[in-house]
Amino acid sequence: MSENRKHIRLGFSIWATGYHPAGWRLPEARVDGTFDPRFLTRMAQLSERGKLDFFFIGDRVVGLPETQAEHPNLVLRPEALTLASYVAAVTKKIGIVTTVNTTYSDPFNVARATATADHLSGGRLAFNIVTGRDPEAAANFGRSEHWGTDHRFDNAVEYIEIVKRLWDSWEDDALVGDKASGLFINPEAVHRINYKGDHYSVAGPLNIARPPQGQIPLLTAGASERSKDFGARFADVRFGTALHLEPAKAYYADIKGRLAAYGRNPDDQSLVTGIAVYVGHTAREAHDKYREIQDLTVTNYDLGPLSGALGIDLTAYRLDTPVSDIEELASPSTTARRIIDQAKGSFGTDRVTLRDVFLYFRRSGGGAEIVGDAKAIADRFEEWFQERAADGFILFPPYLPGTAELFVELVIPELQRRGLFRTEYEGKTFRDHFGLTRPANLYAQARSRQNSSEAA
Repeated sequence: MSENRKHIRLGFSIWATGYHPAGWRLPEARVDGTFDPRFLTRMAQLSERGKLDFFFIGDRVVGLPETQAEHPNLVLRPEALTLASYVAAVTKKIGIVTTVNTTYSDPFNVARATATADHLSGGRLAFNIVTGRDPEAAANFGRSEHWGTDHRFDNAVEYIEIVKRLWDSWEDDALVGDKASGLFINPEAVHRINYKGDHYSVAGPLNIARPPQGQIPLLTAGASERSKDFGARFADVRFGTALHLEPAKAYYADIKGRLAAYGRNPDDQSLVTGIAVYVGHTAREAHDKYREIQDLTVTNYDLGPLSGALGIDLTAYRLDTPVSDIEELASPSTTARRIIDQAKGSFGTDRVTLRDVFLYFRRSGGGAEIVGDAKAIADRFEEWFQERAADGFILFPPYLPGTAELFVELVIPELQRRGLFRTEYEGKTFRDHFGLTRPANLYAQARSRQNSSEAA
């Protein structure tokens, strides 16, 4: 087994009001955690106490009140780089993933901010690249329209090329600090990048020393062909979708198979799958909590999307109709059976109603979620890891506080007993956690080749 696949990778995604849109309505849940420093400190330190690989901070540049029933976390969303620096100050070893939208930001400013945060965290930062999917964002940045997919990715390629060159614009030994001679920096070791492309023109150099990790690790996600190839070219970690086992294995093989075109090996990149986890001391406790949250859902019960997924018109049926009484589903398609079986597994009963299936599908879109005790969670993680459906998981907490604490208390020890997860951090940086080597400086390499050529 390769170094970066010796145990399951685990990250925690901070959804302050809970990943489930009704999670904040639980009596024990917080509604103001998005901007409460004590709450955020607690979540970050809890993740570190569990020895998780990273604390993930998503970001969006649009927050509209009319979306609150579907996405309350997006109505209130802290700026990710600011929060990443705060998390760095209250933790010591856990990796910190910050999200940046390349369509609505500037590469020089972001290269400078991320390099600074990597220094302040002692080399624990990682950079999640998104190109933005909200058309409404354009109006927040003085644009008449949101760019299409190809335009956004053409822009992102240049953006990342610039950021990577700026991080390398200071060689590791550029800061001399020789008080006797008065030489502060070695000018030959600080470089203008002089980048000129279709979207950007950036001279450089950066005015912050090279990050401790050399190159800050990059993360990407997305289902389009452009996003997959972009990730194969640049990403150290790739986020996947919580599919079911066989589709997840196919997705894993597809993602890993694209790396060779860029001179990379399959294990050069980790695939970490996002998944909602409902865990309890017992399976019954977990299923009861799952139902409690579903019953708090605010929705108009539009059955159109579920009808399309199941392949039948459901509008004539009452919501309390048992699915077993719907004749058209007596011999369901593979997709329909998968959706119904997952709903049964989540509610913990074979007798689910149309309303139950609707509520499951509304949040998950038919993807996988895990509801059960620590053994059930660990069994699923182990199966996906051993079957190469995922290299790890990013945990989407359905509600907070509560679910994260239970995961650290119950699931982490079970994974450790199986030898599937660390008992202590092996290193200090994000690269250490993922078994990534520190890359050489491209300008230092070029200068070394030039000096060797001149000497010859």
